[in-house]
Amino acid sequence: MGGVSWYAGLQGGLVKGQHNMRLRNSMICAIASFCCGGAFAAELSAVDSELEVRLKPDAALKARRKEQLDLYRNSVAGDAEAARAWEALKPAVRTSLLAELAAAKEESAARTHAIRELAKLSPSDDPESLALLALVRVAVAEGDGSLRTVARTGLVARDDARAPAWLLDVVERSAELVRANAIAALKAIGSPRVYEVIIEHWKEIWGASPRDHCFFGTMRSYVADYEISGDAYSPVVRNFFTGVVLDGKVLRVEGDIYFITIREVAPEDVKLPNDPAAWEKWLQQERDKLARVAEAKKRAAVEALSAADKQ
Repeated sequence: MGGVSWYAGLQGGLVKGQHNMRLRNSMICAIASFCCGGAFAAELSAVDSELEVRLKPDAALKARRKEQLDLYRNSVAGDAEAARAWEALKPAVRTSLLAELAAAKEESAARTHAIRELAKLSPSDDPESLALLALVRVAVAEGDGSLRTVARTGLVARDDARAPAWLLDVVERSAELVRANAIAALKAIGSPRVYEVIIEHWKEIWGASPRDHCFFGTMRSYVADYEISGDAYSPVVRNFFTGVVLDGKVLRVEGDIYFITIREVAPEDVKLPNDPAAWEKWLQQERDKLARVAEAKKRAAVEALSAADKQ
């Protein structure tokens, strides 16, 4: 945010905060919070908290989930009996367990395999968004570049309309390296929905807002009177305020983060001003072309995941 008065900055911050709150409250909760360490110890509060709420089992289920995850680990290691027991679990349970394993801080063949399985899962098989959020977490904050690539490829192959909003949330609140990974994922997807989400968020903080005011003051209390109750005197306490009311109107709020983001995601030859209306007009003109390019990327991603399975 630049070139704005202190009050505009305050108002813009309030609007931005309200927007982020609506984003969190409107989307499905879901990944166990974990820290990748170093530069990848990202501030992914929204993604992590959503997963933590969804995947945090009570004490009775925790031991059961551990047994089920052990089945998966053993099946990956080649245990046929464990593989049959794993396949007997309900699909929703398997997805939840795979998401938990993908979000775990461990280096294992089972975790790598889990990430690959989630990458191949279609959005229709992931109504709770668990696989999506696990892939987002790995794609932006995983220290292993090869696993980030698998997760990013999975996001492209899934073509999940929910993914851009989560990735943009990471862009808004994360450290630079993690933000760069989120930008890379948005650019890799490249669908019209990516641009729609950025512009929608941008427009919420852009331009003038209604007149508003804020009060800075002090409340003081005093005994105004006494009420007689039998032989006792009960004080009547009243309050008064002293201070200053500041009134103002925001004429302009610059959403630089969205302008920077959309320029990084868009093709290099697109040169548009810092104005969401201009980008919205461009999106309407280029929507069909962007959709065709995104579909080609999706096919290539699906083929890449299939080729990796055959290796």
